[in-house]
Amino acid sequence: MKKQIAVLMAVPALLSSATSTVFAHPASGIVVDQQGQVFFIYSRHGVCKVDAQGKVSYIHRSGGGHWLCLDPEGSFSRTQPKYFERISPDGVKPALIFADGGSPIAVLPDGDLYYVSGVEELTPGGLQIARNSPSGEIAALAPSLTSITQKPITGLAAAPDGELYVACPSAVFKMKRDGTFSTLVDPIHLEGCDVDYPDRNTNNALPYLRGLAVDKQGTVFAAGTACHCLVKITPAGKVEPVLKAERPWSPTGVAEHEGDVYVLEYTHATEPKEKGWLPRVRKMARDGTVTTPVTITSEANIPAEK
Repeated sequence: MKKQIAVLMAVPALLSSATSTVFAHPASGIVVDQQGQVFFIYSRHGVCKVDAQGKVSYIHRSGGGHWLCLDPEGSFSRTQPKYFERISPDGVKPALIFADGGSPIAVLPDGDLYYVSGVEELTPGGLQIARNSPSGEIAALAPSLTSITQKPITGLAAAPDGELYVACPSAVFKMKRDGTFSTLVDPIHLEGCDVDYPDRNTNNALPYLRGLAVDKQGTVFAAGTACHCLVKITPAGKVEPVLKAERPWSPTGVAEHEGDVYVLEYTHATEPKEKGWLPRVRKMARDGTVTTPVTITSEANIPAEK
């Protein structure tokens, strides 16, 4: 049975368990903690939490924001990254890190925060990967990445095996902590793409991947924003669409928890904000069942967490 919460539709029983692109876009930030609580960014409003009972509230208010990541061991639980913001209280584990700007972010098991940086400077944005240690040290991880991919980086994900997965608009790479990396798939050819080019620019490569997540088996789930679908990529590099979104919805971010996949979707995700960016979260369970735990239907008020 569905229950109405302000402007959000939530199904409590179903919740048990930062980008360098060339166009303005809604948020991609969505994560799920070990208690099954879902955190996602509502663009131009803040970070929302959906608890295990389906209650929705703001935990952070912001007029911007693109990306979120979990810091599972709390490496940054008592400090702040240089270019990003820990929005969870001091000492709380896992820590929750928020990217107000455009760079995707991820914390690996080594405790370092990884983000997309410029080539000359290590500020967010650009075509290479940098890492920020909890002690404050910042260094380029893979200076050679720019010359090899020749593509903007549109998503990062920490894998359970400790590797970093890197999304480009039409490719996914795997990177080790020493900076060496391999290609999972490049380019991606997706059958049945419902084409909707970001910014109406046909030079943007399909399916224009954005947020991504990796499960314990090494399967990648990525938001194919320009094809209105969730993309599944096996460890062998096989690609297929597994969850399509009806227009005007498109996926922008993905999170995985214990075999369940959570997809952040926005209306008019490839168009300017004036078209209206409203989010929803869909859940694809391990058995393939698809539900929609949360849909925001207007900009009405959502309560702050008490």
